[in-house]
Amino acid sequence: MKLTLKLISEIYKDQSIETLKDVNASKKSIDSIEDLSTCKELRKLNLSSNELADDASIAGLKDLEQLTLLNLSHNKFKDFTGFQHFNTLNVLNVSHNKLVHMSPHITRVKQLKALILNNNELLEIENIEALHQLNTLVVSHNKIDTVPKLSSNAELTKFSAAHNQLTIVPDFSHNPLLKEIRLNDNKITEIPETLRKCNSIEVLDFGNNKLSDWKSIAALGSLVKLHNLNLKGNPIANKKDYIEKVLELVPSLRILDGERFDPKFLERKKKQRENVNLIEKKQRVKRIKLQKKKKELKSKGELLDTDVKMKEASKEPKPRKSIVAKVTKIKSKRPTETTEDEPALKKKKKSTDEKDSFFLKPEDNPIKEKKPVVKKKKSTIASESAPNKAAKETKAKDDTLPVSNAAPTPTPTPATPVVQSKAQTGIVGIVDKTKKAKKPNNKADDIIAALENESKEEKTDSGTGLDVGGWD
Repeated sequence: MKLTLKLISEIYKDQSIETLKDVNASKKSIDSIEDLSTCKELRKLNLSSNELADDASIAGLKDLEQLTLLNLSHNKFKDFTGFQHFNTLNVLNVSHNKLVHMSPHITRVKQLKALILNNNELLEIENIEALHQLNTLVVSHNKIDTVPKLSSNAELTKFSAAHNQLTIVPDFSHNPLLKEIRLNDNKITEIPETLRKCNSIEVLDFGNNKLSDWKSIAALGSLVKLHNLNLKGNPIANKKDYIEKVLELVPSLRILDGERFDPKFLERKKKQRENVNLIEKKQRVKRIKLQKKKKELKSKGELLDTDVKMKEASKEPKPRKSIVAKVTKIKSKRPTETTEDEPALKKKKKSTDEKDSFFLKPEDNPIKEKKPVVKKKKSTIASESAPNKAAKETKAKDDTLPVSNAAPTPTPTPATPVVQSKAQTGIVGIVDKTKKAKKPNNKADDIIAALENESKEEKTDSGTGLDVGGWD
């Protein structure tokens, strides 16, 4: 397929071709490009995962004067022929191609700042001396065995040559701005003294090499700004006190072999281990995330095995509801039971009251249950005379006679129940009547007996509504 203006207009329907700044034409099986000079404002072009192979296939990009980023990864280029026209490029990505060597055409791209050439078949690094603005060079996953001096690339800050066949670390003494060097998965046996001059290095990756003794890494002691070091996969990493000695050698380290060792991070780790609440919070966050994912899947109609567990968990609170219902039923029954028990207790009290000797008289009539109260008073008062007793009996009979005379009709029933209720509930009133009857008669009697009677009347006030002979 050929990349044409029509294809671009189909991809970007709402924008005019002349004002386009970013075009993504990846995975379109493009093998050639027509003249795109009408895209005057085009700055970023992504042509990755296509079938571009030589200078003829990219001839249509010659006149793009504003082009700064070109992605040609996952194509079929073998060299840089045709790249000399990209004078304005800052970033060039030709990774995952079939590059065998770096042709001198690349020297024309003088404004290049990042050159990415990983996963090719390069045997050496060449023809980059003219790239004075180059700050990033990536040549990992190739077949390079030596790296020349990069003295002309003074602005280089990142260099990656991992997964190659290097046995010696390149001379970076002329690259004082280097901050990141990645030389892992090579055959390096020693870190040279020239590396001490790179005082700006922050990240070093020498993993999976052949560094075996402490002398081979002695140069690391001069790297004051180094905070991330990887020596994992080297024989030296298996020695005793490896971590302690490396930290003594490079006290600025925060990450060693992928693990952090800075004091702030270690304090956080301790707190996390000691504080169980933080771990529980993390678990809760994970559960919430899982629940959200499950809800999304359920909304789409998909089910997981974990959904069954969630359903079983949702069934667990059901027995709790039944327990709560039982408790509410018991609580609702309690007030009814108390109300039903109260009259039963009252009935029991009444039955005991009827059987009590205090209320019973020698006669069976319920009206005359008051006399035992007077008798108990008389028993307590030993000085009362016999004529007073006769007077009390006659007065009690006089109290009962008017009730029978007031109702000469053959219906005495309404009068008798009234007297019975008074006898059962109005004990104090009846006693007061007898007291009133006693006072005029006792004037002629013994004064000592009257005083004793008054003292006993004061003692009998119990505050419970009961008079002499009560249950207090």
